[in-house]
Amino acid sequence: MGIRDFIEYLQEHQERLARAEDLSEAEREETLREAEIMVGMAEAAVKQLESVIKNRRINLPEEHAVRFAQDVLSHLIVEEEKIKSKLRGQAPA
Repeated sequence: MGIRDFIEYLQEHQERLARAEDLSEAEREETLREAEIMVGMAEAAVKQLESVIKNRRINLPEEHAVRFAQDVLSHLIVEEEKIKSKLRGQAPA
C-alpha cells in the first residue's frame, strides 16, 4: 500500500464517518478495523524511515525527502486516529 492508497482509504473513511448514523454495525467495525491496520502500517513506516536516517549515510536532500515522508505519514496517522476515536465513541451501548 502506498501513500496514495492510504489517502484514498482515509477519504473513504471520512465519507463513511460523515454518514456514521447510517452505518451498519458491520460497516462501522470494518472501518474501524481498516483504520487500525492503516495506522499500524503508517507507524511502522515512520519507524523504518527513522532507522534509515539513524543508521545509514544519506545526504541532506535525501534526509529532507525522508523527513517529508515521515511528516505526511504522521499527518495521515492523526487523521485516521480521529476517525477511530469518533467511531469508537459511536459504539452501541
